[in-house]
Amino acid sequence: MLIAGFSFAWMNACVKFMPHIPIFEIILFRAGVTFIISYLILKKKKVYPWGVNHKFLIARGIFGAFGLICYLYTMQKMPLASAIIIHYLSPIFTTLIALMFLGERVRLIQWLSFIVSFVGVIMVKGFSNVDTFDFMMGIAGAVFTGLAYNAIRNMSGKEDADVIIFFQPLVALPLVLLYAIVFPSQFVVPKGMDWFYLIATGVFTQIGQYFITRAYQADTAARISSISYVGIIWAVLMGKFLFNDTYTIAVLFGMLVVLSGIVLNLNALKFTKQLHTLKEYLLGSNS
Repeated sequence: MLIAGFSFAWMNACVKFMPHIPIFEIILFRAGVTFIISYLILKKKKVYPWGVNHKFLIARGIFGAFGLICYLYTMQKMPLASAIIIHYLSPIFTTLIALMFLGERVRLIQWLSFIVSFVGVIMVKGFSNVDTFDFMMGIAGAVFTGLAYNAIRNMSGKEDADVIIFFQPLVALPLVLLYAIVFPSQFVVPKGMDWFYLIATGVFTQIGQYFITRAYQADTAARISSISYVGIIWAVLMGKFLFNDTYTIAVLFGMLVVLSGIVLNLNALKFTKQLHTLKEYLLGSNS
């Protein structure tokens, strides 16, 4: 998840470097690059590319595509860190969906950690004057992302990670191609460094998708999803030094609150055991 977060951070930076390129066009190039890389990897590994869990593979592709559209929209409309902070509501939805459909256990202290993180996100929204429509697009992207990650969890141990990655561009490509055909006048011809950023977006996405897919196949959604919050650190640093984004003390404090929720979630099991030990000690003392 740490490697995935670092890769996605550079993918986000590439998107921010192309504010003049339409979202559908960025997705088109990104999907094209990841499609080619994924197919070549599957061919080299001699893995059957079409998988066996078609329902969840297609669901992962559809939810991932719509989540990406919403995410890139906010990426172009907001400061880098603010867009990522709102997107990081996705672990809350990931956990809720996993609780309802996968029956995963969520400890009380984990719920507390998500509440803390959610409060931090609301603080960032409130103090950074984020447009309400842009904020709702970010929320929608987080919901779709949560659905996509749970589709991955449903295929844990049943599907090759590279097959799952392959279905993301396989589903996204027809959607953006259809949009390009219906609205051809919106296409912007890339120039100069645009080509580098477009290709790099696909490459960093491929790296990030591989490691995030392996992570979700290896552990519970509640634990894995929380680690993605580390990307906030990369977002603040890149926003400051690459795009001259400015953040007030209040916004930075909101981000700190979000990170506090992460630490609480990652140490949920240890804290639960410590509380249980303290409870037994107090009961023993009273008796």
